[in-house]
Order: sequence, then C-alpha cells, then structure tokens
Amino acid sequence: MTRPDRSWWLGALALAACSGEAAPTAPTAPTGMNPPAYAALGAATQDGGAPLPAPRGDGTLRVRVHDDRDQPVPCRLTFAGVGRTPTPRFTTTDIGREQQGGILAFDRAFLLDDAELELPVGEYDVWVSHGPEWDIATRRVTIATGAPATLTATLRHVVDTSGWISGDFHVHAEESSDSRVPMRDRVHQFVADGVDLIVATDHNVIADYAPIIDELRQGARLASLQGDEITTRDWGHFGAFPLPADEAEAGHGAIPVKGHTPADLFADVRRLAPDAIIDIHHPRLDDGQIGYFHLGKLDPLTLRAARPGFSLDFDAIEVLNGYQDADRKSLALVLEDWFAFLRHGRRVTATGNSDTHHLTYNLGGYPRNYVQVADDRPDHLDPAALVAAVKAGRAYFTTGPIVDVSVGAAGLGDTVVATRGAVAVHVRVRAPAWIAVDRITILRDGAVVERRTSTRRDPADPVRFDETITVPVKRDGFLVVRVDGDRSMAPVIGDAARFPVFPLAITNPIWVDADGDGAITPGER
Repeated sequence: MTRPDRSWWLGALALAACSGEAAPTAPTAPTGMNPPAYAALGAATQDGGAPLPAPRGDGTLRVRVHDDRDQPVPCRLTFAGVGRTPTPRFTTTDIGREQQGGILAFDRAFLLDDAELELPVGEYDVWVSHGPEWDIATRRVTIATGAPATLTATLRHVVDTSGWISGDFHVHAEESSDSRVPMRDRVHQFVADGVDLIVATDHNVIADYAPIIDELRQGARLASLQGDEITTRDWGHFGAFPLPADEAEAGHGAIPVKGHTPADLFADVRRLAPDAIIDIHHPRLDDGQIGYFHLGKLDPLTLRAARPGFSLDFDAIEVLNGYQDADRKSLALVLEDWFAFLRHGRRVTATGNSDTHHLTYNLGGYPRNYVQVADDRPDHLDPAALVAAVKAGRAYFTTGPIVDVSVGAAGLGDTVVATRGAVAVHVRVRAPAWIAVDRITILRDGAVVERRTSTRRDPADPVRFDETITVPVKRDGFLVVRVDGDRSMAPVIGDAARFPVFPLAITNPIWVDADGDGAITPGER
C-alpha cells in the first residue's frame, strides 16, 4: 500500500507537538506514527478534505429493528447496491452524517434506535447486525420518490454471555492525530455493534467518552474507561488504562514520552495509576518500525532484550491487532512471543483489540475481549474488578466465536492439579449461523495436542462444539484453546475483497500443576 500524500506528516507534526518529540522533516515518516500498511486502508477511502455535500435525498427509509420481546435493538445496517444501483457512499470521510436515529458513514448506518434515513433512489440489499452474540437479518429494499420505504427486522440474542463483559482496549478517534472519527460517531458505532466497553487510547492524550455516552443516553449499553496509547518515536506503542485525566496538563495528563525509555514510561504509569493495565500494542507490527519486541531486540527464548531501557514490567500483550485480522503470519509471530512468556511462567494476558482509526473496514470491536466479571451490566462496571480479571487472565479475545473453557470448576486464569497425568478439558463454542466455526484446537505449552472439528448438526443451534477432552500432561504448564472459521464474515465484518476478517478466538491459559506441589515450575522452553 502507498502512503497517502502528506497526511502522515501533518499527523506527525501534531503528534510531536503533543508528545514533546522533535517534529519530523518531510518526506521521512517517523517510526512513532502508524506506518502505511497500518493506516492506508482507511486513508485511501478519504478525499482528504471536508465531507462531501449530502447525497441527494431522493427517498426515505424507515427502519425498525427489535428483538423477539419487541424491544428496540441498536444495530448496524450494511448496504450493497443491486443491479444498476451503485453501493451507496453516504460519506467519503470518517465523519458520519447524522440522521434521525443514528449516523451514516461510507456504506453503513449505525443506529441507536428506530430511524428515518435519507437514501438515493435505487434498490439495495441490507444486512442488519448487532455483533457476534446476535443473529443477522437480510432485507432487500427499494427506495423511490414519494412514499417512504420500510425496513423491519427482528434480531435474536442467540448467544448468552452472562457473567462476561466485552471490551475493545485499543480505540482511536478525533483526539488522535491520525484519526478523524468524531467521538460521538465512535459511540454510535460501538453501541450498534454490541460492544459493552470502549477504552479511549488516543496517541499521547487521555480522552473521555463518558459525557458523550451520557448525552446520547447509552449508559446502559456502553461503559467507558480513559486510557492512553503511549506513542514513542523509536520504541513502539503501549496501551495503559484506566488513567486519571488532568485537563490542565498537556495531553490531558498523558504520560510524557520525550527522552523516556520503556523502563521510564512503565514506571511513570505505575506511579500515576498503580493498578493500571500496561498492554504492549502490536509488538511485531510493520517489520519492526513500531513493534516493541522488534525494536527492543527481544529474544523470546531467554526473555532478554539487547537494547538498554527495555522493560518487561507490563501486564498484557496485544496478540491480535485488528489491522492484522487477515494476517495469520503476523498472528503466529506474536503468539510465539506470548507462549514464550507463558513457558517462562510469566502470567502475561493475551488481548485482542481493533486499533480502529476509521468508520470503515476495521471497525471497533473486531476483535474484542470478553472478561469474566461478577456484574456484566455496562452501567454497573467496576473498573477495579475488570482490571483484576484481565491481569488474572480471566479473559479471551474473539472476532466472532464465543468460547467457554473449564477443567472441573476451574476456568481461564486458574490453576488445576493433574490427575494421573491428565486433565479433562471441557470446551464449548457458540456462534450465530452467520459466523463459521470449523476447527477447535487445544494447545499445551504452545504446541497442538488436540484438534477437533465442529459437531453442529442443527443449523439453527448456536452450539457448534461441546465436548470434554482428556489431555495428557507430563510437566507443569498451560492449556490454551483456539477456535477458527474458514468463511469470511463479509460483508457484515470487513470486506471480502480488500479486508477479509475470519472467525477466530484464542483463550488465555488454564495453568496445570502436573506434580501437585502447588506451584507452576517452568519446564523446557
């Protein structure tokens, strides 16, 4: 992909002003900014200027989407033109067009309630969705002048995730120098896609979604936390949340980065917010330009880094970044890094986050994390409990499949004692019909020990796999479950031609005490 004009440089100037770094000189791109492969997909869809005039509102579409109890359901509509009708381009930038009940952006509508939308005359196929816990509906609508067209649909909540809250821990909007998405539009998108928690991680600035969520009266559907993507020129990017904000300080109290090594930065986070999560964002992204593990010259066999100032004082690794949803090679590299930490006995949590910068293709919540909590209602979020659960590994990430894993009464993050050299692992995988589930893999200490296929017989049954599998264990270690689907989720998620997103879920480990001594002793590495 080619770098879009000089927009990266203008963004870099803004970032430098915020961070205190020296501004780059054109035309050399700074390594602290998103590289071309990282942002060009969204940037290539933009005209670089103000939003275009509203498309001619020749017709009206009235939308009513409810659940099977006749309660309104926020939703996303994805449009495709039929026959000679072109697929609509409601905007050519990441600034949505507000309509009654929601916003329009690119070829999608993000709706909070029943809506009335202005559309050009024509015939459209429409996909109605509300995230991976819900089924979808498809409708064909004809927009004409005169009487409004109507779209009605009933969506069913087919996968119950009680006791788990979903969250995207790496999200960008207008406070970032490389994103134009209004925070208000980002809230529309998250609510429409059924994400429970949004964490603001703009570059070197702390932003707050709470006032906007309150203004839109969406507190029962979406919680928020303040964070920071600590963005450096030559060390990489690091997520930290939750963080306190200070409106009187630069970046609203963001962590200063000028002249600081990761050891300094992580220590600053610990002083400012002792309980905050430090998450290493995209540690192998873009051939080492902004990947911390590349830049620090980390040797995963020894967990030693050749570069002075490198620090292992972090809590999580972003194993899947949304810009790499279709890149299994990059995923494999970071998985091996993460497995290396686990093999050394270091309980570092795996996360999956969208890193969304736009309102097209790579949308917020794909992937998302599911975290086990006592109360999963967004308006009852306990930040301390959520942070503790993430650090304990009571979480998994997914682009679609919902996964439950247990060994007896133990779940993700727990430690079990092996009985007669084996453990019985119960795996249940659920998903609505539009999300493929093909393979279920159990990994012991990072190596495949069992691989099964989906056992679903009834297409309407969301349970795709539900079995207990005996796994032999000879030494202390860990078990991780991975779920893959081979069918792209386009057009609901991603785009089949340019940005295919496939079903994938990876759990955090259940630890196995093979010798029963009450400790996990690292074995072969």
